[in-house]
Amino acid sequence: MHLELIKNEPALLLQEGSRRILVVADLHIGYERTLFKQDQYSSNLTSRIIQHFDNLVSTTKPSEVIILGDLKHSIREFSRQEFHEVAQLLHRTQQQSPITIIRGNHDADLELVVPDNTTIIPSSGLRIKFRSQHVYLLHGHAQPTSEILTCDSLLMGHIHPTLARPTLQGRMRTHQVWVRTKWQPTILDAIESWIGKEVVTNEQERIQQLLNMKILILPAFLDLLQGHVLNRTKPKEPAGTPIFRYLSMREAEIFMLDQTPLGKLSQLRQQNSC
Repeated sequence: MHLELIKNEPALLLQEGSRRILVVADLHIGYERTLFKQDQYSSNLTSRIIQHFDNLVSTTKPSEVIILGDLKHSIREFSRQEFHEVAQLLHRTQQQSPITIIRGNHDADLELVVPDNTTIIPSSGLRIKFRSQHVYLLHGHAQPTSEILTCDSLLMGHIHPTLARPTLQGRMRTHQVWVRTKWQPTILDAIESWIGKEVVTNEQERIQQLLNMKILILPAFLDLLQGHVLNRTKPKEPAGTPIFRYLSMREAEIFMLDQTPLGKLSQLRQQNSC
């Protein structure tokens, strides 16, 4: 299995043979309405998101599309406009490729709008089997299932990772980034709590595989979202993200969307504090 970050796009491809899976996270269709409520305005924001996504699918020609949660933005309501916009995106994409949606914390009532041939996966995530390895996909706000113990890598979204960097004018500007990291050893205590101590005890041969797991956090597809600024001097844990505290973020490797490597997060935090 080959994982390819798509240059200058918040998206990746998983490829093996004729199987090409396009993976994105956090489209937040309907965010335009939230901006309007805050007396902000972004002309045709949702139309641009849908067109961007449609162009990406047309260019990459995937055999499958997987959305890692938060396809829509509202949590407690599903406005008529948002309903229409989500339906439009799914309909246009379904004409090119089948879609799987892993439910995010913003994805209540998706069943009301998705086409019958769209697959909705619970927020606990999905394991994909390739010949060479297994990949676990998760939005990031919920606990995984025991199948994560059999996987070599994890893909997740939810935190909208960004990095603050100074401009020539001396101001700070945030940039979307990719994050590559691993688990902290404390993940073993969490796994026992989440899926049961007995399961972990019976899967001792899988424990080292879990600690060696490669974890990739995707940037949000919608670039206007407020992201989690990783290099704050006093970083905050994203709300509603039980697995985030078990990620080895200090040693995480950070990449820009154009795939420029920026180094380890611990070094970037030191630079930001100077």
